[in-house]
Amino acid sequence: PIFREGGLTMELHLAYPGLFDQEAGAQLAAVMGAPRQLNPRQRILRANVARTGALYIQRGFAARYRLDRSGRRQFIGVLIPGDFAGLSSFALGRLDHDIDSINSVRLQSISHDQLGTLQTTSPELLCRLWQLTLLDSAISRYWIFRIGRLPGLARIANFFCEMLVRQYVRGLCGTDRFELPLTQSDLGEACGMTPVHANRMIGELRAEGICNFMDGAVEVGDFAGLFRMGQYSWDYLYLPDAVSADLRRRLTPAATRGIALGLR
Repeated sequence: PIFREGGLTMELHLAYPGLFDQEAGAQLAAVMGAPRQLNPRQRILRANVARTGALYIQRGFAARYRLDRSGRRQFIGVLIPGDFAGLSSFALGRLDHDIDSINSVRLQSISHDQLGTLQTTSPELLCRLWQLTLLDSAISRYWIFRIGRLPGLARIANFFCEMLVRQYVRGLCGTDRFELPLTQSDLGEACGMTPVHANRMIGELRAEGICNFMDGAVEVGDFAGLFRMGQYSWDYLYLPDAVSADLRRRLTPAATRGIALGLR
């Protein structure tokens, strides 16, 4: 992927090069609302409220989460530039989770009425949008695997791998550094551990020269080692073949010794 500086607007055909071409991206952009800006740590979408549209994240990061009865939060997803928020509400009418901005975000809306119009004017385009909800579901399943099966150190490393790969395929980072504007508490909530435990795991990754998490970014010292530590496979992201081949080349042979990535 061609690296694009983080301040640029993420256009749809750049976010999903294997799914939307420039013409399809322009067609969708034409029916979206004017961009709006939200500050960090603001509510974007609220759970269990009737929705009339979805949102496209041009810039910035956001988090899906649920709260327990005590108000304690569990991250259930992280949205990056190029992701949609709330597409499933077109079929379901509402969301079952809240979405908040993490840092400053730039959003565009697309109404359910516009999505309904696509059913007759461009059903193929609507089908491609629906594929994005299936990708969201695949990511959610992988989060269940990560939190339920991997030990603490591998869990943090695995999460970092996902954030790197999802940004790398969109040209938002290289393999030595990527943006991750989370606090230590956020990281613990995303990985199902306390902030103290998360801090200890970060310290171990740093001590082994694998990566360092600070100031809203992850500096990667050992790209293959990070993937090896995280037992990471990106098959659930359904990446274009060329991107998967590029990642495999970067990981071979060091990252493949003793670890089956499960990729073909």
